[in-house]
Amino acid sequence: MKIDTHTPHVEPDWAEAFLLELRLRGVGGRAIGAALAEVEAHCDESGESAREAFGEPVAYAVELAPERAAIRDWRAELLPSGVGLSGMLLTLAALGALRVGTRVEVTTGVVAVVVLTVVGVALVVSCADRLLRAVVRHWWVAALGALAPIGVFVAILLLGRQPLFTLSASGSLAAGVVLLAASTAMALRVTGLNDPVVGPEEAGGAGTVADDAMMRGLERLTPWLLPLLTVVMALPLLLL
Repeated sequence: MKIDTHTPHVEPDWAEAFLLELRLRGVGGRAIGAALAEVEAHCDESGESAREAFGEPVAYAVELAPERAAIRDWRAELLPSGVGLSGMLLTLAALGALRVGTRVEVTTGVVAVVVLTVVGVALVVSCADRLLRAVVRHWWVAALGALAPIGVFVAILLLGRQPLFTLSASGSLAAGVVLLAASTAMALRVTGLNDPVVGPEEAGGAGTVADDAMMRGLERLTPWLLPLLTVVMALPLLLL
């Protein structure tokens, strides 16, 4: 994933690493933009590279922000996914049970998926810094991170069909819809807290991270992704 910081005289890999480290240290978007604009102005005037003038990007970011100003609460961003996944599984199971007139069976596979989701969220939270660096440097890390769990969960659900207990189909459907709504509300709240990286007005755009229509569209779609997936997966149950 390439990040355009509008700093043509700064090495792109240096600017990306510098920006990411400041982000991880809780520095605000406008402060990051000002720091990038300052580096760009110096490199433009002196002819030096950013690495020659300021050293390694991570070390310079640590020098500017020696202590993490505001540790980002990754749980606030990952919790909606866990709640939404639980709501999706419960809703789909309830629709299947209502279609054939039975109760919802909670199987070993469903319990295993819920447990793995909790463990996975905990691991992502504990390794958030390293994961973010990997995603920025290698886009395929994000793709694998999104697709691999789906395949694993489907396999577990297919293999773990031993019933443990049953639930009311109508009650399960109501609970599933409530969980999906709650996850969407939490995700929308997190999306609304975005802090874009913007350089000073006098810098002529330097330090402002480029934003495009595709990224804005994906950002708007993300909170609604699990409800939309639930609807798509539920259509065969409702129509067949």
